[in-house]
Amino acid sequence: MAFKKVAEISIDKLEDRKTVTAILHANGYTVGPGKRKKTPTGKQLDYYLKVYKEVEEDGKDE
Repeated sequence: MAFKKVAEISIDKLEDRKTVTAILHANGYTVGPGKRKKTPTGKQLDYYLKVYKEVEEDGKDE
């Protein structure tokens, strides 16, 4: 089995990220945290969720 990235959802508040993660997981998605620099100096960070769906090797959704 392989995973296909289907979305990146930018959410600032930790509590909101936890809620969205629980909802997506309950609907069969694999979710992981991510963060990246919002500005070139890196003083502000953008927190987001990486959303994946499991797919069969031939590319069909399960």
